[in-house]
Amino acid sequence: MRQQTPAGLPDEPGRQAGQHEHGLSRVPLGAVVAVGIACVQLLFVFSLGYPPLHAAPHEVPVGIAGPAPAVAQVQGQLAGQSHAYDLHRYADQAAARAGIENRQVYGAIVVTPSGPRLLVASAASPVIAGVLRAQAARLGGGRPVPVTDVVPAAPADPNGTGSLTTLLPLVLISLALGIAVALVERRRILRLGWVALAAAIAGLGVAWIAHAMGTFGGSYWDIAAVLGLLVFGIGATSAGLTQIAAVGRGLAALLALLMLNIGIPGAGALVPVPLLAQPWRAIGPYLPPGAAVNAMRGVGFFHGAATGAPLLLLATWAAAGLVLVTLPTTGRAARARL
Repeated sequence: MRQQTPAGLPDEPGRQAGQHEHGLSRVPLGAVVAVGIACVQLLFVFSLGYPPLHAAPHEVPVGIAGPAPAVAQVQGQLAGQSHAYDLHRYADQAAARAGIENRQVYGAIVVTPSGPRLLVASAASPVIAGVLRAQAARLGGGRPVPVTDVVPAAPADPNGTGSLTTLLPLVLISLALGIAVALVERRRILRLGWVALAAAIAGLGVAWIAHAMGTFGGSYWDIAAVLGLLVFGIGATSAGLTQIAAVGRGLAALLALLMLNIGIPGAGALVPVPLLAQPWRAIGPYLPPGAAVNAMRGVGFFHGAATGAPLLLLATWAAAGLVLVTLPTTGRAARARL
């Protein structure tokens, strides 16, 4: 005979389920936040550390010029390095130099009767310039290879670290900017206004600091515009997602993880894009940090060459943020009107 449970008392499975739910509800919220942030920190450290340790050439655009037989011999030597270089043939040294200045290639090997000569652009990437120097030394068979730096890096920043030191704080603060504005300002038009104000101040101020420290050349206003677009695009997108109730805030958190763990390491500021491992090489150039680094190098050192695509990408992110902020919100925020 089945034993009856006294009236008014839950049966044993019910009591166990209730105790389990009660135990979960007693987990301190602070502990959940602390563990979550610690995990994000660990992931960020890994994402910054892994790409430099596994950097290797992947289809690096390199020019080559000289007599056909000599060029064919050099091409044969480089072809042995599977997919390391994407070779572009030029008629002569002048054409190869123009290809570097137009940002078609990172450098060029010019074969002459006296041996190979190397053209590099350390402003495009000091790391790739070093890789090409080592490659040219092997081609020279032990003889010194003359090297010409067609577009040198800034004298105050020969290693190109200024891109990372400029980029990292802007990305972090722009993410926080969007979240903060969405939480404290209920009117959508003012959310856009405050984000735009912060972007203008950051763009003008950081461009001045970069020029004062000598990390970037070129037009001050061009650099300021690129940085302002970066801040507005990330800030407006973050604000727009944050205002869309719980789902949007979850997406805003994913946006932050994407920018921290793919956007910053994959921007090409620390490791150039052609040397990055996956997934940073595939995704990084299409996020705002990568587009900003690309555009800043173009306007800062190459007179605006090859900046159309990254500027369009930054403008697209800014437009997406603008659309998200103007979308109708849910919950209490929906009662706020323009």
